[in-house]
Amino acid sequence: MGPCVRSPAAPVAARGGRAHARPLRRGLRAADRGGVLTTVGFTATVELDHPREAVFGYLADPRNRPEWQASLLSVTLCDRTSEPHLGMTWRDNTLALLRPRLEITRLDPPRVWAETGRWHGIRADLTMFFDTTPTGCRVRAEGSLSGSGIWAVPVAVAGRLAGPAIGHDLRRVDDVLTRRPR
Repeated sequence: MGPCVRSPAAPVAARGGRAHARPLRRGLRAADRGGVLTTVGFTATVELDHPREAVFGYLADPRNRPEWQASLLSVTLCDRTSEPHLGMTWRDNTLALLRPRLEITRLDPPRVWAETGRWHGIRADLTMFFDTTPTGCRVRAEGSLSGSGIWAVPVAVAGRLAGPAIGHDLRRVDDVLTRRPR
């Protein structure tokens, strides 16, 4: 900010108040009561040599996650139903000893699947879109990580790594499905 930006001068403070040097983005002042919110978006797109329906069915089932998601040790289902469904919840048991709670928030087979996860002051949203290609399918993952207060810094770092990590994990799905009997 400053003279190069040519922004207007800060307004005069009200009686008994103090003036701010310049207006700041939403999220940095009183509306958040002092907590800075950081949100980082990420994307990854991979092409897989398997039918869209098979890839969707495999990725939509949380029980398969430790097999293809490098950061997971195991998954603990919160409800014991056999098939993935809207509202299904589970906990990821990660290598970093984090245990976020996740929930399926959109289930539109075989086109769209989405989840939301929470762990302390961090929220993660992930949506996967599935398209048919001549040789199999394309999976496009779009997501965001949000954190406030002390969680803003880890979110900023993890958000930069999330896209490449998810792309790597999704490419592992191709290998897993190739090894499985049809």
